[in-house]
Amino acid sequence: MVSWDLRGVAPYNAQTVSHPSVQLGLRKGNSRIYGVVKGRSSHVLEGLGEIFGVKFRPGGFYPFLKSPLSRLTNRSIPLNDVFGASAQEFEQSVLSHKDGVMRVNAAENFLRQRMPVRDETAVLAGQIVDEICINREVMTVEDVVARFHLGKRMLQRMFDQYVGVAPKWVIRVYRLHEIVERLNSGKDVDFAALSQDLGYFDQAHFVKDFKSIVGHTPTGYLRQLPKRP
Repeated sequence: MVSWDLRGVAPYNAQTVSHPSVQLGLRKGNSRIYGVVKGRSSHVLEGLGEIFGVKFRPGGFYPFLKSPLSRLTNRSIPLNDVFGASAQEFEQSVLSHKDGVMRVNAAENFLRQRMPVRDETAVLAGQIVDEICINREVMTVEDVVARFHLGKRMLQRMFDQYVGVAPKWVIRVYRLHEIVERLNSGKDVDFAALSQDLGYFDQAHFVKDFKSIVGHTPTGYLRQLPKRP
């Protein structure tokens, strides 16, 4: 839940790092569903406003959409494209409350009433993304294939349909997030070795991907961190 009052001041460009999740944003008169953004996502905030967001687990939105999530990648669609005439009811039932807990309850009630039949493949897709996220030894698609005993093409089709991005991209984005954590902690990072481990042919491509996700080159990110005593 985000609210802002920028009346009388310049608009603010809010940027967030990428995650392999579909997000739903309720905003009065402009509620939308956002697919996975492969770079940084940006939203211009101006005037007086608020937004209530729902972040779906990887794989979790496919049963609602019943269409490959890759069609949503790097784009958004109006809420009524999925929920039809109920979209306005959804928006009003949540945003009409001022209390945050009541808003959460209203959103959960709406979605639970329309809960699709459990999709085991969606569950598996979420489990694979979880493994990629927490297991730092997963560096390649072949690592995922071996751990889950899946064919490479089957895994790629699953991610196209249920996650919206390729497994290789998911691995890279989570490893890049880890690099950011290490930089924030003050630990030394061997960028050349890491770029090779992640499957980059040269460090230039690694730097390009890092900048697309984080907004700075690795050295530029280090320079803008607060100086440690």
